[in-house]
Amino acid sequence: MADSITNFPQGSWVLVTDVTGFVASHIAKAFLDRGFKVRGTARNLDRASWLTKDVLKDFATRGDFELSQVADLADDHTFDEAIKGVSAIVHVVSILTFDPDPNKVIPKTVAGATSILKAATREQSDTYNDFATQGAWAPPPYEPSRGMLTYMASKAAAEKAVWQFAEERKPHFTANSVPPSAIMGEALNKVHNEGTGA
Repeated sequence: MADSITNFPQGSWVLVTDVTGFVASHIAKAFLDRGFKVRGTARNLDRASWLTKDVLKDFATRGDFELSQVADLADDHTFDEAIKGVSAIVHVVSILTFDPDPNKVIPKTVAGATSILKAATREQSDTYNDFATQGAWAPPPYEPSRGMLTYMASKAAAEKAVWQFAEERKPHFTANSVPPSAIMGEALNKVHNEGTGA
């Protein structure tokens, strides 16, 4: 892949949410390989240690990669520490559940997307990227067979909230969304080979 021109210089810090995930770990590695520094968020730092002890160990040892714990995605201040000093944000995390009830899934997913936007407005980050997926949902009954559709709808609702936030608040950063149709590739961690649903 050819190097791209960015609106922030090499050596800048980039925040990648849910860095333990299949997609986010590849995004983090791509930024690191191109001379950027990466702070990755994880809900559980012990379970994320495979990144600093193995896959991204060299980057972590020289101070170019670090982890930041983010426990509650919907908390408006959960990203405040992680976001400090970053030049760009790649928001990959989502609440991964296949609960068929959209009332339980969609509000939490939207809150996760808007909580990082609110944190970004308090910090001077230049770029926000919401890595979203599109989907749809139907009214009750909420049967288990609708779990995947509800998950996809939550991603679509989160993306809509990002654009609404950008339109209404006109933040100092640029928002972007990349909704993929399918994601395939080599796993950086054997756990991803077992399938995560992400």
